[in-house]
Amino acid sequence: MISLASNVTQNLTESTRREWLVTNGLGGFACGTVSGITTRRYHGLLVAALYPPRGRHVLVTHLDEVLTFRHARTPLAAHAFPGAVSPDGYKSIASFELDPLPLWRYRVGEVELERAVFMVRGQNTTVVRYTLTRAPGAVTLTVQPFGAFRDFHSHAHANGDASLAAKTDPERPDTIVMKPYAGLTGVRVSAPGVFSAAPDWWKNFEHAVEIERGLDGYEDLFTPGSFLLALAPGESAYVVIQTEAEPALTEAMCRAHEEDEIRRLRALEPRGETDARVGALHVAVDSYRADLARPPALLAGYPWFEDWGRDTLIAFTGAYLVTERFAEGRDLLAAFAKYVDQGMVPNRFPDGAAGHADYNTVDAPMWFFHAARRYLQYTGDEAFGRDALLPALAEIERWYRRGTRYNIRVEDDGLVYAGDGGTQLTWMDAKVGDWVVTSRHGAPVEINALWHAALRTLAWMHGRYGDPGESARCTAEADRVRESFRAKFWNRARAYLFDVVRPDWSDPAVRPNALLAVALPGDLIAPEQQMQVLARAKRDLLVPFALRSLAPDDPAYQGRFTGDPHARDGAYHQGTAWPFLLGWYTSALARHDPSARDEVLGLFDGLTEALAAHGLGHIAEVMEGDAPHRSVGCFAQAWSDCELLRALVEDGLGRGPRDEL
Repeated sequence: MISLASNVTQNLTESTRREWLVTNGLGGFACGTVSGITTRRYHGLLVAALYPPRGRHVLVTHLDEVLTFRHARTPLAAHAFPGAVSPDGYKSIASFELDPLPLWRYRVGEVELERAVFMVRGQNTTVVRYTLTRAPGAVTLTVQPFGAFRDFHSHAHANGDASLAAKTDPERPDTIVMKPYAGLTGVRVSAPGVFSAAPDWWKNFEHAVEIERGLDGYEDLFTPGSFLLALAPGESAYVVIQTEAEPALTEAMCRAHEEDEIRRLRALEPRGETDARVGALHVAVDSYRADLARPPALLAGYPWFEDWGRDTLIAFTGAYLVTERFAEGRDLLAAFAKYVDQGMVPNRFPDGAAGHADYNTVDAPMWFFHAARRYLQYTGDEAFGRDALLPALAEIERWYRRGTRYNIRVEDDGLVYAGDGGTQLTWMDAKVGDWVVTSRHGAPVEINALWHAALRTLAWMHGRYGDPGESARCTAEADRVRESFRAKFWNRARAYLFDVVRPDWSDPAVRPNALLAVALPGDLIAPEQQMQVLARAKRDLLVPFALRSLAPDDPAYQGRFTGDPHARDGAYHQGTAWPFLLGWYTSALARHDPSARDEVLGLFDGLTEALAAHGLGHIAEVMEGDAPHRSVGCFAQAWSDCELLRALVEDGLGRGPRDEL
């Protein structure tokens, strides 16, 4: 449980920088700040996945509530406008809890009111529950919905095309339908009260985080009017916000859905688990699994990322195997196997109803090998490995040796080379216009560490499934890669690995990519070299819960992650610290020295506090390389949460099958 007392909730800065999230298993979500101020264009009570898991649209951003008791009116909402915060309802928040759903407790004199938010599993439906927990008498609550009805990457602005007036359901006087645009789904809002129409635009809601990101930070929203609810002490009222296609809900159904979601989330924590951090991360990683979408997906991060192939496959072990979601993991791997094309798997599945998959990645196919191997090690699912995974993996290996898109090919030395000066094919993929910030074309170090492990994986699988000839061939290829790797990547001057090797140049930059040469099975480099790589990474890259993407002594190092998109993309992989990389470090440490478990566990000291400091219950996408290592980017990131869970459980607590070949 995350619990915030009034010293946090009534502090505007502290309550506004903490963000909550609930999801529906389809790719839809609701999120916002504890204070109620929308600081991002992505904040909303109903962000629906219209084409699950994609096509996310912010339909309803928030509800404005006003509590009336004995003729005294107290606004509970809070908004930022240019130069002002009005109203200031955050001052009435006595506490906030995430246990496991977000729950606000408001105190206004003698009156105490609870507010809880949850989504119905498998529906684009958000429910807000109000419970009058203490009061000398009945109160009234005015609830006013605000609509945006836009793609979640954009902002709404007042216009003459929108139809602001809501329609009242003749069979349900407690229900209105908001449908401002003919080409977009409508939203049904139900509340146990009397609706008063007052359609209008409210202008210039200020989104501070968007302004900080160098983007348009102002939005206009419309309201169709408000509901007036009456509550007696002990009574609850449910406000239901849902797309038109979803089934209407009664009060009893809302109560049952809330209880079901609480039970489901609490059941995610392993029975008998004594480490609260493990339980918290089990709940965290569930947010990214869009298992109810077809095909299933793992969303890369909230509030703006869709499903990315690379991110999914790196996060796969933590999301599906450590959590024992084996059936869902199998479905996801089967979907990826079907998408293999010219030896590549998609880097990104575009948001929206249609569009083509992007195959611009050299490492996602290699991470597919990794995910497949770990799946088989955890499950022993031999039939699936033989019939579905092995053919797809063998096709990838054939295409890499033959050559495929983006100049990806295996050269005579057995190493994988890829790209050119105008492409970004590895995870360090920032690009601004024609500027590729970290091109890394040639033979990147982590790609070849993954390639070596991929060949060992194929040899292992061919041996298991009765093809000793192919097993021997892949073993010989892997041996050749190891020989070339040791000859070309070791940088004696820095006692580290070159980051990229090309025929005419080798990049001496100290980056975390070298860690995969230690972390992956197969003894790619000698033990004394492993020790030196770990020592330099610890000294130059390791920060709390993350690793820098570049050592601070490099002239290209950027320690802050601020400014417009050009400035931020220029720092993205040039010193910004990434939490998911901690998993590479802990795996390398555990493989090099199996007795280092206490050292690994020490890296997770303070994790409980970190989970309550920004994205509540989650670890952010990135942190600044310079102290105090401020959390930035997406407030909840799949490979951050998933790799921290995997690293804590596998490398720290020593659970699960070892990754051996």
